[in-house]
Amino acid sequence: MGAGPDCYYLIIYISEEGVNLDYILNAAEAAEIDRISIYETGIPSVVLMEKAAMAVARHIQDICSTSYKDMLPGSIKVLAVCGMGNNGGDGIACARILKGAGFNASIFIAGDKSKATEETKRQLNIAHNLDVPFITKLEDNEYNIIIDAMFGTGLSRDIGGKYAELADWINCQSSEVIAVDIPSGINADNGQVYGCAVKASHTVTFGSNKRGTVLFPGASYSGNVVVADIGFPEKAVHKAAPGAYTYRKEDLPRLMPERLPRSNKGSFGKVLIIAGSAGMSGACILAAKAAARAGCGIVKIATAPQNTDIIKTCLPEAITGTYADGITESIKWADVVAIGPGLGTDGTAKKLVEEVLKIQDKPVVMDADALNILSKLVPEGTGIDRYKLAGNFVITPHIKEMSRLSGAASSEIQENIIDYASGHKSGCTIVLKDARTVVSDGSRIYINTTGNNALSTAGSGDVLCGIITGLLAQGMELMEAASLAVLVHGITADVYAENKNRYSMLASDIIEELQFVLPY
Repeated sequence: MGAGPDCYYLIIYISEEGVNLDYILNAAEAAEIDRISIYETGIPSVVLMEKAAMAVARHIQDICSTSYKDMLPGSIKVLAVCGMGNNGGDGIACARILKGAGFNASIFIAGDKSKATEETKRQLNIAHNLDVPFITKLEDNEYNIIIDAMFGTGLSRDIGGKYAELADWINCQSSEVIAVDIPSGINADNGQVYGCAVKASHTVTFGSNKRGTVLFPGASYSGNVVVADIGFPEKAVHKAAPGAYTYRKEDLPRLMPERLPRSNKGSFGKVLIIAGSAGMSGACILAAKAAARAGCGIVKIATAPQNTDIIKTCLPEAITGTYADGITESIKWADVVAIGPGLGTDGTAKKLVEEVLKIQDKPVVMDADALNILSKLVPEGTGIDRYKLAGNFVITPHIKEMSRLSGAASSEIQENIIDYASGHKSGCTIVLKDARTVVSDGSRIYINTTGNNALSTAGSGDVLCGIITGLLAQGMELMEAASLAVLVHGITADVYAENKNRYSMLASDIIEELQFVLPY
């Protein structure tokens, strides 16, 4: 689904070679890339630190060229608040670089200098030798720019004492706040807040984005996120084997299934949507129409008898049938089956779900009420694996539905969304929907960074179900189709919000935007 209401999330990728940096790292992966680059490849750590500091300095200069374009560099006051880990070393070096460029830059040390890392001691020495001012008293609303370099991705405990006071002080200033790699106080693995955290206007992160700046609430603390290439070798990144990645709008043309010039409706797949109940025709129409808009060749809807007339009016392109007709032959006919939107949870719905669970020879997408029924079919135990869903199944739970399926509390799932999306061995693909939707087949992890809170509208999930189904019908693999569908679903909301507003979007608008979002 889309981003939360407090997030105005932007990722800018900076690469010296124009390479797209699409991995999203946890703390261990970031540390491993560092280690391989330094100790196996032989790049001196001070070189990486200098390049990191230059990337932050460059971004600050860009900010000043717009926000403070009428001020000379010497009148722009910059304060680097630095811890004694390597994150602090980056901040010290950045202040020194900015002073050398004519800015009024100074440093405030947070921590004990005797406990500084070797790299940070080196940066302290260089700054002293170049007469960069070190201050010991903070003045309120004195600085145009504050650099947050207290803690990096290695933080693993709550911030307290003087560090908490510093974070609170930074948050109370009227300054632009630039976080180095990640805002201090944010868990790099899941975006949770370690007691308190710095709320940055911008975050300059290195090499690849971090899970903590992408996932909420960390995303709300990160501001505009800049991913800067500081020279980590591609070999080091691949050897560290990052587990999570994302896509961007620019990736759409290469991700979409090919459409051959010589083709017919059968070339792009037959979809069966099992959805709707008495008085619930909208969900099946939305899912079916989304599947058609995503490019499948033929859509058939199996629904409650009360819905057929309105479906024929609203979606004349679809074939309609009823549950009374049975679904066995329709399942045999279809290339892909989706079940759940507006289905209800009565006895008929339960029998339909039980029938669909027997499918082994084609992709199946289970959404909404189908998942609620599934959670009751195997009431004993916890976790997704107990349902024995094979590799041909895609399930699309939101947080509350995942709570019913897994037996875990919604808050626990929300705080560890990657673990709950990927921590299964059945082979099915899980699309765990939240402000940052996570897709995983148990090995690969896709984290979606598109979308916004315009998607928080009734029927949005039905549309996503349809898009996934429509892409699967065109021959895509389950993980790829689910990830691409989530990407596209989010982009429609981004495009809509650019041209209209986030308050007024309806689920049907998502479908209409598909014709403008999908590549020619």
